[in-house]
Amino acid sequence: MNTRIFFVFMLLLSISSCEDDEYQKLVLQTPQQDGNTIILNWEQTNVSGFRYYMVMRSSDKRQYDVINDISTPTSDAFHKEITTFEDHNYPLEANTLFYKIVAVGDEMVSSPNLCYEITNSAMLVKGNLIDLHYMDESNKISILYRDGEYWQYKLKTLDCNTGSLSSNETVINLASSSDWYFWGKYNGKTEFYHYDGNLRVYVYDASNPQIPTILQAPYYLWYNSFTCNNKGMIYTYEHNKLHLLHRGSETLTQYHPKNYFYAEKLYYNSKDNKLYAVYNNIVQAFDLDDNGNVTGEKIQTLSSPNLTYIENSSLFLVYENSGGIKFFDMETGISHNTDLQSYFPYIALQHNNIIYISGNNSSIYRLSAENFKIINSTILRVTPRKVTISNDYLYFIGQYKHNNWILDKIKL
Repeated sequence: MNTRIFFVFMLLLSISSCEDDEYQKLVLQTPQQDGNTIILNWEQTNVSGFRYYMVMRSSDKRQYDVINDISTPTSDAFHKEITTFEDHNYPLEANTLFYKIVAVGDEMVSSPNLCYEITNSAMLVKGNLIDLHYMDESNKISILYRDGEYWQYKLKTLDCNTGSLSSNETVINLASSSDWYFWGKYNGKTEFYHYDGNLRVYVYDASNPQIPTILQAPYYLWYNSFTCNNKGMIYTYEHNKLHLLHRGSETLTQYHPKNYFYAEKLYYNSKDNKLYAVYNNIVQAFDLDDNGNVTGEKIQTLSSPNLTYIENSSLFLVYENSGGIKFFDMETGISHNTDLQSYFPYIALQHNNIIYISGNNSSIYRLSAENFKIINSTILRVTPRKVTISNDYLYFIGQYKHNNWILDKIKL
């Protein structure tokens, strides 16, 4: 490993000028840009004793950095036939980039320096972004953000087809910690729900958030956990009862669990039509009928209180004191080991049999939902804090400057 680091250091010194290398045998094709991803393709090398490719990038054509993984022997860099690379983490403010591909074997073979001017904005949206939700029926993203000038929370939409923000927006009065909000569906349309702490639930059309419908809650629902089953049923949980607020009839019913405990989080499993109430390392699972009413329940105690629910699945990520990460399947009761170590995820979701995980660094890991092994990972330009997913892209919010957040995306 020390030999490789020294070798890379000497190579960086040798190409740190504006002049191209005297001997150039690799052909680097014109980069292509897909959203905020720059895709590089080059011709396969014929260097003898091939060891790995180095993908190198510069913003000034003087100092180049290696941007692909040359430290993990199983990475794409060590496969001669893999001649493509996707750059997801180029500098946010860059307008022009320079790339070079170097094949390392018994000798070094490099491509010319290739200049590329970024054609699309590096940031879809920037500002004090709080949360987001993808709306599949309209191919739009609902965005909750904070207006710094007036210190107001606002809701507006981004059109994924055009990349433009709608002029329609509305103020959301998130005045205290007793308020809560989330997105759900009713009659096939995405809605934004906001409880104001005063017996009122405001319901907004998330695609056109102008005039809300107001539901009256007959009980105070302060500080409770909450979720929605996407069929017009809003759930909140107290230590001795589950509130079911019916969106269509504007009525509230209750279910009294057999086992009482305080729920820190409440999740809806859309895959199996179940509800999960979580406290510490205890998960209380509720079976639901087609109308969203509770038909049964069970208690499951997991091995650690550090839990992350995998959206759109029956899975929980369990971070154990040993540093390992396991999946626990609530349907089968089986625990599965993973390749992740010492990595506590902030966000995780499942889409088309792939599990996407991100945590306390700027990477997105893709794992198989069948064997829970890592397929690959992508380094992003920011650490994601909120994530949503469409059929084509993973959208995420991350911080890149003090009090400044961006909405970005990568292709699935």
